[in-house]
Amino acid sequence: MTDTASIRSGARQGHLDGATAIDLATDRPRPTAGPYRPGTERLPLPAATTARLDEVSGSAGVLPSITVLTAWAAVLHRHTGQPELLLGLAADPVTYPATGTGVLPLLLRLRPEAPFAEELARVHAAAAAADTIADADPHTAPPELRAVAGHPGARELREAAPDVALSLERGDGTAGLCLRYNASLLSRSTAVWMLGHCLTLLGEALADPGRPVRELRVQDEPPADTWSLPAPAGFTAPAPAGPGETLVDRFLRTAAAHADRTAVTGPSGTLDYAGLERVTAATARRLRRFGGPGKRVALLCTHDIGAVVGAWSVLRTGAAYVPLDPRQPDGRLTRLLLDVDAAAIVCDPELAERASLLARGRQIVPLDPTDPGPTAEVRPDSATQPDTGEPPTAGPDALAYLLHTSGSTGKPKAVMQTRGNVLAHALTYADRIRLGPGDQVPLLARHTFDAAVMDLYGTLLTGATLHVLDPLLPAPRLRERLAAAGATVLHCTPTVFRHLTGDLAEDAARHEATLGTVRVVVLGGEEAGQHDLRRFLRAFPDGSALVNGLGPTECTLVAQHLAGRADLGGGALPVGGPVEGVRIRLVDADGQPTELRGELEVRGERVAAGYWDQPEVTAAAFGTAPDGTRFYRTGDLVRRRADGALVFLGRRDRQIKIRGHRIEPGEIEAVLRGHPTVAEAVLTVDTRRPTARLVAYVTPATAFPPDAEELGRYLARTLPEHAVPWRVVALERLPLGPTGKLDRAALPAPEEAPADTGDAPNTPTERAVADVWCRVLGIPSARLHSNFIASGGDSIQLLTLLSELQTELGVELDLLEILAAPTVATMAHLIERENRC
Repeated sequence: MTDTASIRSGARQGHLDGATAIDLATDRPRPTAGPYRPGTERLPLPAATTARLDEVSGSAGVLPSITVLTAWAAVLHRHTGQPELLLGLAADPVTYPATGTGVLPLLLRLRPEAPFAEELARVHAAAAAADTIADADPHTAPPELRAVAGHPGARELREAAPDVALSLERGDGTAGLCLRYNASLLSRSTAVWMLGHCLTLLGEALADPGRPVRELRVQDEPPADTWSLPAPAGFTAPAPAGPGETLVDRFLRTAAAHADRTAVTGPSGTLDYAGLERVTAATARRLRRFGGPGKRVALLCTHDIGAVVGAWSVLRTGAAYVPLDPRQPDGRLTRLLLDVDAAAIVCDPELAERASLLARGRQIVPLDPTDPGPTAEVRPDSATQPDTGEPPTAGPDALAYLLHTSGSTGKPKAVMQTRGNVLAHALTYADRIRLGPGDQVPLLARHTFDAAVMDLYGTLLTGATLHVLDPLLPAPRLRERLAAAGATVLHCTPTVFRHLTGDLAEDAARHEATLGTVRVVVLGGEEAGQHDLRRFLRAFPDGSALVNGLGPTECTLVAQHLAGRADLGGGALPVGGPVEGVRIRLVDADGQPTELRGELEVRGERVAAGYWDQPEVTAAAFGTAPDGTRFYRTGDLVRRRADGALVFLGRRDRQIKIRGHRIEPGEIEAVLRGHPTVAEAVLTVDTRRPTARLVAYVTPATAFPPDAEELGRYLARTLPEHAVPWRVVALERLPLGPTGKLDRAALPAPEEAPADTGDAPNTPTERAVADVWCRVLGIPSARLHSNFIASGGDSIQLLTLLSELQTELGVELDLLEILAAPTVATMAHLIERENRC
């Protein structure tokens, strides 16, 4: 092998005997990239590095190119996270005639924990044996050689142009690294970036060959991102929290400064800041017998101004609020109340009866958000002392809320967030999004979701106006509400964003009339992609900005990215860099720091206090570094781009995102196993359609198979709608692999449409409904009593269905009536009823 051997990297993924071709992230998706377009970048080696390369290589008895190969393998490991790397060595075909094309496939199993010198010896031994692979007898060759010889990526390495090919070039006393790459997939900046990584890691390895590979640096910490979101005229950044300042302190100051401005408006009414301050003070007085520092108060409210009033009222007592979604079944709400030992339930008046059924001895406090109460507030124990808000003991470290997420152990997790952190997150969000008194902010997320925190507090701590809007309105009506509100900031999940913009035409004037006041769109909660960026550029005015970000419930605001036309042509939209006050770190599977790809770890005081009454689960996710810094392991896998921005890759654990909802399969599986007819349960995700769907597989606990329909009803009584599987499939037994573990690949795909009972649509109205139904769901037919959700639909698609029925048949159907029985027969009956009226 010559000293100028190049190192080629396989690109497309393939598997054989555990070996995997390199899956290198690219700047442009492979399906849309053009034909191979060569690019070349060179980087000279400093004279001292060249001398040290020869010295270390000579001491180890290897060619300098093998030392470079070892460093390059370590760099590829950092970029891909793969310990197994299938590379190709470009060899002299005269010296190695067995290779034919002069490319030797080489399988390396890198050990990041091992010293570089040891890995160098292993790479040298593997390279020395590589020329025997082409002639290896598949029956007698060592297993590793058989794996490489038969690997589907080996032929690609020989025949296809590689994504990247590195070579050590020498001449006239100089040396350098040369990277040839596919410029249709990788940008020049990425190629230069990777080449620099190799030079940096090689230098560190040559300086100390005894250091473990994982400790060899490839780059410095990227500089902090300069946030360049334009500010509206007259914007003044909110003052940072003062020493000891509390969440309620800031609210009271904001309410006093903007007393006559509208604070919140919703279906049931409107409150200005003075009215919001008075009604929350009055409600807090009523609550103080049951609330107070160290206590928890449940909040059972619909998506209206009552939820806003209730949250601030509980905070003003010093207690923490626990939001409950009245759309969820009583069984789940009862479990959540028992979990946190709530002292009382604050509720909308129309939910008082239901709250009483759930209370089990707890005090019920109905809200009256339209009654601001007297203008002067006094404490119950003093006729002269004014009520200034929360008790002094409810300071920044006291809890603001406990927000439940799905639990991996079957028990929902209640995230504990402090008041100081809520204030810090809200002020950071307000500063970055440029929120101020002139802004009109829709509240689309319910108070039971962490996404609501940024809008609720970021708005009401800056003098802006909060508009409580139902995101499940048909898209045209939702746009009308946004236009009527004069919305300037739109924060939602990509799912809601797609619902809102999905039926917009190309008419720019129409966009201006419906969404022309929006200056910034903020996406979060699930992955956003190229199609979302294109929708944004099509639907919103040229002066609008798109912000994509990442923020788990355990740390509301972590990273943000200002997206633009420069992001077109890539894959997923980046989630950006860390926001002010938050530090991040990428760690590998062993928890060791890594620079380019790994699990996202959030550091700083803004992470939540842990999970309520689950110390073991808390200890697994939260911790304290040796320097005293708190951290939270998010479970999110990310990679870093050449510009420093982070890109979301998926989850380390089995957690699932469905329409913006975070789901732990363990909770659903535990509920299923709690049914007397179920022995084992496994949850998977069906990805055969653009919208992911949950599928559960169960085995019988008795001599009779479980009834899938009964299990569906059982889950609907226990779990929120988004967590109920689309299909429950009963199996005699779960398929197992050779090691005795579940073989998920062997689980049978569920039928798209199970056998329906009932007649085919017969009347003209029934057939018209069925036609639209099939078009929305992309299915060939629908029976009269088919259930829309069971047929594969979701709440967003149901809204699309109703909108299209209104367009085609001229009848507007009530969503709540449809949800009670979402069938063709029900919809046809309601349409005919409306036509008779």
